[in-house]
Amino acid sequence: MAAANAMQLMRTAAVIGAGGKMGSGIAWVALKAMAEADARENGMPGSGRFQLVLIESRPGSFRSLAAYLKGQLLKAAEKDIVGLREAARGRADLIENGEIIGAYADGAMSMVRFETDLAAAREAGIVFEAVFEDLELKKTLYGRLKSVCAPGAFFLTNTSSIPISILDESAGLDGRILGFHFYNPPAVQKLVEVISGKATRPELIALGGELGAMFGKITVPSRDVAGFIGNGHFIREGLYALRVFREMRWAHGDAKALRLIDTATRDFLIRPMGIFQLMDYVGLEVFRMIVKVMQEHGGEEGLGRDLGGVGILDGLLDAGVRGGQEGSGEQKDGLFRYSRNSPIAVYDIKEGAYVSLSDPKRFPPGLDWLGPLPQGHVPWNALVKDPGRKGRLDAYFIRLSGATTPGARMAREFLNYSRRVGQDLVRTGVAASDEDVSRVLRNGFYHLYGPADWTH
Repeated sequence: MAAANAMQLMRTAAVIGAGGKMGSGIAWVALKAMAEADARENGMPGSGRFQLVLIESRPGSFRSLAAYLKGQLLKAAEKDIVGLREAARGRADLIENGEIIGAYADGAMSMVRFETDLAAAREAGIVFEAVFEDLELKKTLYGRLKSVCAPGAFFLTNTSSIPISILDESAGLDGRILGFHFYNPPAVQKLVEVISGKATRPELIALGGELGAMFGKITVPSRDVAGFIGNGHFIREGLYALRVFREMRWAHGDAKALRLIDTATRDFLIRPMGIFQLMDYVGLEVFRMIVKVMQEHGGEEGLGRDLGGVGILDGLLDAGVRGGQEGSGEQKDGLFRYSRNSPIAVYDIKEGAYVSLSDPKRFPPGLDWLGPLPQGHVPWNALVKDPGRKGRLDAYFIRLSGATTPGARMAREFLNYSRRVGQDLVRTGVAASDEDVSRVLRNGFYHLYGPADWTH
């Protein structure tokens, strides 16, 4: 499908669930692409040739959503003021930079309609769906959308785990649905996993590639197996971490065991977050829902023996430990309690309360049990900016492979497990190659390396 056809379909687009964290980000990505196209064609956005319908069942979220979109537009216009001055050169009423920036933002916002009824998507050529990761909810939604939207409309679901073929067949969409999984937050993350079902139309698969390029995203194809590549790896690693916790809690206590594992998987693995902080970021409720989907619909590639940590996860949810994020991006309390998105306390399951990370009796300085970091260690936030990081990582891995501290041993066990999961994803055809697994982890999770890079 030609890019022109993709943009033609985007003349009227809709986002379902636009008031949520993912939906608002997808709304911004779509609006930015439409505004840029309108500016190229007509000098400034607001010609009336593009319309973005944002549908949300909670109308109370519209004010903050509108403010978010307007703020993003103003930032984008300031950044691209040279290009906008060129685009607006025929407009005698737009002279000062402030006038051009304001006209750009106001024109783009004039494209947007805020609606609460799914029927408002009736004119959309493309419908992006970003509702909660619940199979029955999505089945019901697509059944309604089929009756509302035109027979030629295409549906792009942001599901991170539900097989596309199930959604297609349950609603009778005749191959008009594609998995288009943005990573959180969509405005920043470069990765989109693209998943075609058994009957997804070839022109829609091509459209996914065109939209990825239009949105400035890196697209990685995944086979239509529950969890796909990203969650196929992350969920298994999270469950593995819970099994490690189950073994360590008796020697260290709940709070300290959680912190030891999280620290090792952040610092010794040189990652931006430890595994438990990442689970909080995603949300334990969402994590559990994805486990359920993968357990029920994963087939031979399902979780199987990896389910050993589910009982602990269910106990945490029963105790009200949920994690996740506010619409503002502020981290909610989960396995950790947060202040300005930084962990300040950790949940003790046995005590049913949070323990301050600054408590010297519970957490001696440096968490001595892990031992020192191997020589040559560089923190993630420094190494991510280092153009020579591959050489530093190779040297670090060599030292890590020979270190005998408990922290180093734990790190190696996680790395070996990660590599096995990656190999299984390729062996079962979920990912086309080791490099595709690594591209998802590097671009979707901000890892500095993929499982195939760990060879020691």
